[in-house]
Amino acid sequence: MIDNTTFNELWSEVMPKRSLALAALAVIVSGCGTTSTAQPSPSAATASQGLGENQRIELAKADCMKANGFKYVAWIPPALPETEQSRMASARDYEGMKSYRAKYGFGVSATLVYPPSGETAGQAHEPKNPNVALVKALSSAQRHSYGVKFEKCQITAIKQATGKDVKSADEWSQFRDQAYVERRKRELNGDARLTELAAGMADCMTAKGYQVTSHSPIAMRDWGYTTFTRELHGLAKKEDKNIPDFDPESGTGYIPTHLTEGEKRALLNREIKAALDDLECGKAFHPAAAAKDDQLSTELTE
Repeated sequence: MIDNTTFNELWSEVMPKRSLALAALAVIVSGCGTTSTAQPSPSAATASQGLGENQRIELAKADCMKANGFKYVAWIPPALPETEQSRMASARDYEGMKSYRAKYGFGVSATLVYPPSGETAGQAHEPKNPNVALVKALSSAQRHSYGVKFEKCQITAIKQATGKDVKSADEWSQFRDQAYVERRKRELNGDARLTELAAGMADCMTAKGYQVTSHSPIAMRDWGYTTFTRELHGLAKKEDKNIPDFDPESGTGYIPTHLTEGEKRALLNREIKAALDDLECGKAFHPAAAAKDDQLSTELTE
């Protein structure tokens, strides 16, 4: 959700892509806020007042690259057009959530049954980073120099826009991600009303035979996604013993690659049942928690 373009991300559009074994499963428990394109400006120092953090970083990065003899367009990807799945996932009322879960469950096993492609993945309308064309036009030697300056300018821009000293853009992203996780835990678990609703939901889920180890708002909000991501990761680990153990804090997991279509559908059907039970028990909790999640996500993308 952090829109700070890194050197590797930019270069991935220029260099050949390599397939990865690790797949990040999309978290559908909360919606990401929309972003707007940050427009270039003559000076980050004079134009960043009132802008969000990501926009200030982009403007400072453009100024730094200009000072080093290269052009960089301050750019944050705008929100992708809505698809049927994204519209359903963004619903924050009970009926809307029920419609989504009746088809996609928690959004975990659905990645096996409904693999993202074309419009579903948003690729058909995905906006292109204007800096890709700029990099492609450079000679091999110029690209090397651009890359060195770009990495340094990212660090400089982050320092200028946020006051934070980091060694790389990846370190900054990790810092932001961790800060978001900690703030989310603090604000959701610190909400008295959500705590009360989560406890009632946990009792309901336990009565239905589900294993619930924590009654906190965060635990109940993420229970289904974590449970089924862990299960898929475990199946993948049976296929490949070299896969690391599941880390619930990472929000990602490996996906098994040798399941039959019947096994995939059976997994999704079981997840859908759990998701609908989860929603019924959390009929009051989930819309309230989703509203707070949406607010935090929107602030993160500014």
